[in-house]
Amino acid sequence: MNRRDFVKGIFCSSSLYIAGSTKAQESKRPKVIDAHCHAGKGINYGRNDRASDPWTTYNDPRWTLSRAAEAGIDKTIIFPINNTTYKEANEEIASYVRHWPEKFIGFAKHDSRTEAGRIPDMLRYEVLEIGLRGLKLHGVPTKEMVETSAELEIPILFHPPNVDACLEIVESYPKVSFILAHLGSFASRDWREHVRAIEAAKRLENLHLDTSSVVFFKHLEQAANELPAEQLIFGSDGPLVDSRVELYKIRLLKLPQAKEGLVLSGNILRLLGER
Repeated sequence: MNRRDFVKGIFCSSSLYIAGSTKAQESKRPKVIDAHCHAGKGINYGRNDRASDPWTTYNDPRWTLSRAAEAGIDKTIIFPINNTTYKEANEEIASYVRHWPEKFIGFAKHDSRTEAGRIPDMLRYEVLEIGLRGLKLHGVPTKEMVETSAELEIPILFHPPNVDACLEIVESYPKVSFILAHLGSFASRDWREHVRAIEAAKRLENLHLDTSSVVFFKHLEQAANELPAEQLIFGSDGPLVDSRVELYKIRLLKLPQAKEGLVLSGNILRLLGER
């Protein structure tokens, strides 16, 4: 063997080793699913009013895809931004899922006041016909929302006015999986709500807490330390809240790999019926 062949052999062996090591590392990396993200057109879409709140105008799903790729997020759960009623908005979410099936999971969104009485039929159509996988709402889930979700075996992700307002209905339907957004308080506006959410989750196995938009990091640490990992679910509240930053917060918890895997994807997959 001459010197050139010898060097070439070393280079090829090194390349194979590096490639093998990279694949091994990738196989060990927990799958990451962002369980809380908004997309599509809102009530003020097309008005060209710069004073309109961004959660009422338009959230481009391609922006979410870009951030997810940079952060290392494999899949994102998306649902509509603010509308008066949600039939068209939910159809729009389903269209994004069809266009990017490897990247998006869709949830329906509904309003308990403007759509009261129609939600069961709408939700059955959205889940059984156009493939949405859960329900998102602001406020406390109503009886018709919960009973239809139980029938369809889908989780409910919700943002109530406060933690205590939702506990009766969570307790009344132990077989329904509820996901309380923002650890109980968006942007830690009231840190006491974080504490109430953690205490409630300790006694209610069907109550899960999503990690999105928690500003006071010590309460994420408290939740990670005091609750089973099975009750925490990673979310970002993107695209207005940066998914790269929100994912880094989970890394900062320094959870054991198995527990981190549950928070980042295992728990939401279980709630969606994917073991």
